[in-house]
Amino acid sequence: MKPSVRQVLADSHIAAVAIVVLLLWSLDWAFRALWTPVSRAVGFVLTAVAIFDIPYFSPTLTIVDRLMLIGTLAYLYGSIVSLSAAWLLSRWVYGMGPLRVLMGYRSKLIWTRHA
Repeated sequence: MKPSVRQVLADSHIAAVAIVVLLLWSLDWAFRALWTPVSRAVGFVLTAVAIFDIPYFSPTLTIVDRLMLIGTLAYLYGSIVSLSAAWLLSRWVYGMGPLRVLMGYRSKLIWTRHA
């Protein structure tokens, strides 16, 4: 009898590697989503400290602000999709969350030295 796709993925390391890649992609997308707003906020604070006053900012959203918001939302969407894919794959193959699966693989990947 042929094993199911779920069983083949669980027996090989393909699913675990795919989960790790999806989690890394999720972290990458989240970092990219937060980089621009955080860097602008830090720049605003540093400018405020440098001039000892509140710098000028437009009360309405400019075209640059709108493009930044669209880019941030697109990156956040990619992060959520990657995280959801990792979670769904780990639940389908192993029946538990991605972090519990990877903690189980940690003991398999630790090498022992033979003297």
